[in-house]
Order: sequence, then structure tokens, then C-alpha cells
Amino acid sequence: MNPIIKTSLLFILLSLAAITQAKDKETVYRAVYELNEIYTYIGDSWEPDLSDEKSEVKFRKDILRLELYPESSFCYSYHAWMTDSLEMEPNGDKIWYEMFFAWYRGGRSGEPTYPHKRSQWLIEKKRLEESMTVYDHFDGQFYQYADTLLSPSDWVIADSVANINGYDCIFATCSYHGRDWSVWFSTDLPWQDGPWKFCGLPGLVVSASDAEGLYRFDLKDIYPISTPVKPWAKRPKKTSRQKFLKENFEYLRQLDGNSLTAEFGIKIDHSPDKPRRYRVGIEKDYDYK
Repeated sequence: MNPIIKTSLLFILLSLAAITQAKDKETVYRAVYELNEIYTYIGDSWEPDLSDEKSEVKFRKDILRLELYPESSFCYSYHAWMTDSLEMEPNGDKIWYEMFFAWYRGGRSGEPTYPHKRSQWLIEKKRLEESMTVYDHFDGQFYQYADTLLSPSDWVIADSVANINGYDCIFATCSYHGRDWSVWFSTDLPWQDGPWKFCGLPGLVVSASDAEGLYRFDLKDIYPISTPVKPWAKRPKKTSRQKFLKENFEYLRQLDGNSLTAEFGIKIDHSPDKPRRYRVGIEKDYDYK
């Protein structure tokens, strides 16, 4: 059988299975993911070289929430929500600075104890409108741009199966925004969605990782909720995806170690004898050189 026809038939069968298993379509669910990221490094290369013994590999964890509506979703970082919520409170900025300087004066040892962001993007997907709106942030300003939803034709579904975190999963791959991704999804979870910008598979993404081993998403929990969080970006500036990625890269490139620590909780040595650190980011199909 033609491989394209075989993949199309498999997708149709899996989609029918997901629809059959769908539960109460009015209920909003929250899927909670852990994102493990290798964030920074030493060297002249633009990406971490994990085989180089001189590389300083730093790890960062984030907690992502994916609010699952019947025909849409909203993905955001729990830590970004907590930090922005504090800043929107009366005297929120003052409280944040007091917490930050208490940690700073205490020797800056261990995990920062003040609220700080990891992933800053907010991603809203609307399947009926076939649209994705991304709100992202740097230097005190929210930005907004449109992106294209992944479609079934973007994925290659294999016949590999595995049980991951108690879910029967199927393996799929795709190339997206400059990285190659390996994904496990489950039709037992009847949402064609996933963390970050993943979507378009006939089931919810349970696990995803890139070929370089720099990013990994893992589903930790899923449960119904009565008060979902909605996008909170205030007065975002409209831009394009690649323009935003380029400007954000240049912004991070200029930050010193103290600024990176304050904003992201990342301790980096920027002494003169150390090479600069650069962060390409999860998407790398833009001119960052």
C-alpha cells in the first residue's frame, strides 16, 4: 500500500477512535506538563554541545498548564502566571523586590525563593478557526503574533506503541520551526492537542522531545476544572513570529548575569574571561546569527 495512503487511513481510524472515546464535551480539563530544558552553555557554538566536556550545561524545569476546551486550548507556564499575578496585585512590584533581595542577601544559594518566570509564552489554539495566537514577553512588554496550527499532514505516525505513565501511546514525528520532534500521543485522551504548540494528532500528546535532547515535555496529570485561566497579556504589540524571535534573542544576548538571575532565576557567570552565552530558544528557524 502507498505509504501516504496508509498514513492517511491510520489517521482516520485513530480520529474515529478518539471521537468514540470522547467524554463530556462541555467540561474543561487541565493537563499539567513538566518541561525540562537545557537552557545555557559555555562555548562559541549557538547550541549546547552536550559531548563537549568544557560545556557548562544548565537545566531548568517548568510546569505547564494546558486548559482544554471542546474546540480550543490555552497553554501557559504556572510560574509565569504566579509571577504576573503577583505583579498585578497592589504593591505587587514592591513585594516581589523584597522577596528577591531577601534571597540575594541570603547568599543566593539553591533554587531562588522569589517568584520568577521560566517560559514566558501564552499560546491560544482555536481548531474551528484553524488559528493560533501567541503572546510572548520580554523587557516589560507583551507581544502578539499569529502562527499556523500543525495539521495531520505535518506528522508521520509510526506503528510503534508503548505504555507511558499509564496511557497506551502511539509514536509520531514531525519537523517544526527548525527542530525535529519525537512524540508519543494517546487516543485514550480525546483531544487533538498538546503542550506548547503541539496539535493535529488524533489524541493528546503525552510526551515529546527534540532530536538534540534540549527540550522534553511530559504529561503529569489531567483533571476537570471549573475556573480555567485565560490569556492575561495586557496591551500586546502586534508583530510577526520571526521578528519577535530575533528581537527576543538580541535582548537576552545583552543581559548580564545579574539580570538573567533576577528575571529567570538562572545563575550565570559573566566575568570577562568567560565567553558570552546565547539562547537560541525552542524555535530556531530565524536569523539569530
